[in-house]
Amino acid sequence: MSKQKSLILLKMLMGILNFAILTFLAVIILYTIGMVRATYTARSFLNHITYLPMNPVKTVIVMYVALFTLVAIINLRQQSENSILNQTIYILEIILCGIIICCVYMEYKGIIFLVIADIVVLIRDKTSQKVFLVIMGLIYIFADYDIISLGIKMVSFQELLNVYTVRQHMLMTGILNFLSSVNAIAFIAYMIIYMRSQIKEKERVTILNQQLAEANAQLSEMNNQLKDYAAMQKQMGEIEERNRIAREIHDNVGHLLSRALIQTGAVIAVSRDEQTKPLLLSIKETLDCAMNNIRNSVHDLHDESVDLEQTVREMTEKAEGYTVSYEYDMSQDLPKELKYCIISIVKEALSNVTRHSDADRVKLLLREHPAFYQILIQDNGKCVHPGDGTGIGITNMRQRVETFGGTIDIRTENGYRIFIHIPKADIPAGR
Repeated sequence: MSKQKSLILLKMLMGILNFAILTFLAVIILYTIGMVRATYTARSFLNHITYLPMNPVKTVIVMYVALFTLVAIINLRQQSENSILNQTIYILEIILCGIIICCVYMEYKGIIFLVIADIVVLIRDKTSQKVFLVIMGLIYIFADYDIISLGIKMVSFQELLNVYTVRQHMLMTGILNFLSSVNAIAFIAYMIIYMRSQIKEKERVTILNQQLAEANAQLSEMNNQLKDYAAMQKQMGEIEERNRIAREIHDNVGHLLSRALIQTGAVIAVSRDEQTKPLLLSIKETLDCAMNNIRNSVHDLHDESVDLEQTVREMTEKAEGYTVSYEYDMSQDLPKELKYCIISIVKEALSNVTRHSDADRVKLLLREHPAFYQILIQDNGKCVHPGDGTGIGITNMRQRVETFGGTIDIRTENGYRIFIHIPKADIPAGR
């Protein structure tokens, strides 16, 4: 059975018990007064009471009107977003509760439990909830005949019972106490289930907040990755444009210069005019120089000319919040795809330090060995990176390294350390 169902059933049980108890008290009041009248013992009865009792019929009618109104409010009310309306309804319930208690001469206060059970689940604000419970607790304490009778003249319910024999008095008191105890037990069970459900709800909200925080962190990381991807796409676009220009120069201008060189050589070979030969040779030398310059320019435009050392150094110089100890020991003829892989890894690692670490020093090592390439990124931060091996950034690093048959090792002792090993033999041909 769900907690919500249990709460509903317990509140229904409390409603039934309160109706039964109040009906029992109403019967006693009406029967007692009727019996006094029928047996002509009114004078003796009046001599034993402090104050005259209220009109019993009117008292019972008022009690039932208040009780049915209260039950109708509890069963028909729907929680409204209007706080003023809700507060008005709460106050009305408390007033009706007070009227009912007064109508039974302060003999029964268990109706307060029903009002608490109804209202406490509707108050969402914890502070308001505590204030409400304190108010109802004070009402329960001060709703006592000995206290109220100091200001309001009323007959004691126990004085009504004095007309009965001791056996009858004990029987009626026992029935009332039993029903009141069952009502109190139902209320305690209700509050236990309610508080347990609140604890479970708080735990669920905490878990949801943690999941939301993790999702936000992942989203932020994905946004950063998207920015990095966009920047890389832009860089690749620039490279493609340079390659296109290089191809056009090679295919068009280079072709024209080659034709001019061939034609000039042919003219020199067949020319018999000794005066024009020096001029033709000068033109050929100029064309050769132009051809060499074009070849050098095309080579510079080609994407294989990316200066890895300079590119990485520029990234370290742009670092904010920490200093980078940079050591580079690699040749310049690395495969272009490997260069881009290393650039992306270093960029992601430095970005993680900026976003997730409290480090003030970072060690960056790029070294080439006879059989493998070595990459080391290590910081002195104490904060734990989200990249524990399963984050998006680390996953991207791992995929890039595995493309070249390499391995990545992550350690968190004395800071955050990423060690990458890429064997030269596993780099695919043509890269």
